[in-house]
Amino acid sequence: MKMLRLLLIWGITLIFLSGCWNRVEINDIAIVTAIGLDLVEEDQLRLTLQVAIPSKLVTGGTGGSGGKSTLMISETGATVSEAYRNIQGKLPRRIFFSQSRVLLIGEDLAKKGIFHVVDFHTRYSEPRINSFIMFTKGKASKIINSMPNFENISAEETRELAKMSVGIKVYVRDFMNMLLTDGLEPFASQFTLEPLEVYSNKPGETQAINGIAVFKGDKLAGWLDGRETRGLLWLRNEVKEGVISIKIPREKGGGTISMEIVRTETKIVPILKGGKVTLDVDVVTELNVIENDSKLQLFETKSIEEIQKYAEEKIRKKVELTVDKAQKGFGSDILGFGQSIYKKYPKVWNTQYKEIWEKEFPQTKVTIHSKALVRRIGLVK
Repeated sequence: MKMLRLLLIWGITLIFLSGCWNRVEINDIAIVTAIGLDLVEEDQLRLTLQVAIPSKLVTGGTGGSGGKSTLMISETGATVSEAYRNIQGKLPRRIFFSQSRVLLIGEDLAKKGIFHVVDFHTRYSEPRINSFIMFTKGKASKIINSMPNFENISAEETRELAKMSVGIKVYVRDFMNMLLTDGLEPFASQFTLEPLEVYSNKPGETQAINGIAVFKGDKLAGWLDGRETRGLLWLRNEVKEGVISIKIPREKGGGTISMEIVRTETKIVPILKGGKVTLDVDVVTELNVIENDSKLQLFETKSIEEIQKYAEEKIRKKVELTVDKAQKGFGSDILGFGQSIYKKYPKVWNTQYKEIWEKEFPQTKVTIHSKALVRRIGLVK
């Protein structure tokens, strides 16, 4: 019995003293901060990795002053994993994907189809599925190689931009879910480099989110601009902040009134009638007046009612513009109308619409109802 106890104690001690047997030292890894993918000649993929240089990221130390904080490495391959292995074969450090927060894909590759790209990102254990996925009209490698203006690493600047409420946030896991969900087509942010006015001797460029990449299946169908993207945000209940400016007609005194968006709520309501489904979209927006350049007296009830009417019309047109572009321009249900039908009428969806929704979506009747409520007008009379 005593011997058994000694063996048990010895075994437990070995477990606790064994340490992290698979530990990898930071000096042995190349930390990837962003991943770019482009289509090149002969249908090859070019994988571009932005890798952090730790000595250049130190603040207050000798290594933190001057020089780029990242380096770009790239290689081609028939698949993402093949390109990755080709890079790894030339590096003295093990590629470490787990700190990457950005997956950027070029237009040519997106048009060909990207299911295998998302598949690698979700199947391989290291890349994070909560990385932002974005697309660009040019080469992904060019944007990843851009110099940051506010952060040490351009990928960090990209991530911070994606987190803000200026566009739609789509993670890799979201994109995969949209690919696999009936009645919903994938989309993600469009990323660009825009001119930046700076007080220096030469003009600069800055990263910018500028619209939406629209997909049919896993292939790029086209792009939504900033105005059309705003309508998609309304439809998805993702308008967190913003400003609406309305022009007052000349006969009412002219001028402009700007209002801050306080809250929005959108409901997509499928209606089954005579065996046919139509859709009502109810949009409610709460606003605060933050600037008044008009002759309207905002303390008068009649003036508030007029302002609400103008705002309702403007919001309705924004949403209608997006719906029309999705239906007539792309025939791609990024709006999730099919999902709404499935949730309310699952039997009708499965028996009548599921197999032919791609054909039915462009001709489904959609009616937009907009209601605006001005909550505060400020103190100036």
